[in-house]
Amino acid sequence: MAELTKKEMIDVIEKNIGKIDNKSFTIYFYVFDTKGNPSGTLEYIYQTAYTLKELGYNVCMLHHDDDFVGVGEWLGEKYAELPHKQHQSGGKQKDVVNLEAADFIVIPDIFANVMIALKNAPCKKIALVQNYNWLCEAMPMVATFQDLKINDIITNTETQKKILESYFPNMNIHVVSPSINPVFRDSDKPRKLMVNVISKDQSDIHRIMKPFHWKYPIYQWVSFAELRGFPQDVVSDALRENAITIWMDSKTNFGYSALEALRCGSILLAKTPDTLTDWNLEADEETGEQRLTDACIWFDNIDAVPDMLASLVRTWTLDKIPEELYQKTHKLDNLYTRETQEKEIEHVYVKQIIDKRKKDFEEVLAQVKNKKNK
Repeated sequence: MAELTKKEMIDVIEKNIGKIDNKSFTIYFYVFDTKGNPSGTLEYIYQTAYTLKELGYNVCMLHHDDDFVGVGEWLGEKYAELPHKQHQSGGKQKDVVNLEAADFIVIPDIFANVMIALKNAPCKKIALVQNYNWLCEAMPMVATFQDLKINDIITNTETQKKILESYFPNMNIHVVSPSINPVFRDSDKPRKLMVNVISKDQSDIHRIMKPFHWKYPIYQWVSFAELRGFPQDVVSDALRENAITIWMDSKTNFGYSALEALRCGSILLAKTPDTLTDWNLEADEETGEQRLTDACIWFDNIDAVPDMLASLVRTWTLDKIPEELYQKTHKLDNLYTRETQEKEIEHVYVKQIIDKRKKDFEEVLAQVKNKKNK
């Protein structure tokens, strides 16, 4: 390909600056398909895209599934109606996606293969890391983000930002907090003494329910409900109606389901995750030291749960659950609101990334103009 003349280079750069100024570029988001199952991780991506659309930017969701189901059934039509394109299938491009220099593409941690494939794409590439455990599994052993020509990471908590900074000290790392859907809210109606169980491992419900009934046959009447794979409205109804929720997800780096249960006022027995994140910890009122929040009841060993649950059921049946316990479930209600998330999306994506991209173009333009004519 023939080298561009100085005038041609200036025209190209000015065209890209103009696209950013008039918002005629596109912000692409790579998404995975949960086949209709709710996912806080996926909801976070769609919330970001929708907010940027509301700010006047062109957005497009990219996927590679021939049988893509989408999010309409559980997240709502306004998200499902965002533009979608099938980018790759079997290694062949299905929809025409011309990534231009003024465009942006946000690639989640699980799509390291996409990061590698788009290494030389002219657009601005951004890594989205919601769970660095996935990143450890997906990224090649010797590759870094800068090897893949990615200089910006967006993550969802300050805890993960610190971890990522220790791994990638030369990256620009930004935080955009998640938000908990308002469908998860408390109710004044009386609750039923049923126990919700939320776990990615289906065997966990049996490891709790059966030993509980074996050890405490007097409580055979206590029912359990596994909340997995249901639409958000069904889950939120169960969290409001049933008195107790048990949550286990050791590998999580956030814990959407735990916060959803607390928002609904459910008494939460929570397995301590391997990595503690922002909301898990609070300062001790007397010492100031960080400790696990008392908004929920923590456990480390699943074998201890039947005894803990029996004690809670006994207290419930005697109507001696302290009011303070219910109040504690709402200690985190003001965290992770949609309003805060929208402000952070605008600040990070627009002020720190899009505006920076324009400045980069302007710096290159100045350098080209200062060069001698060819």
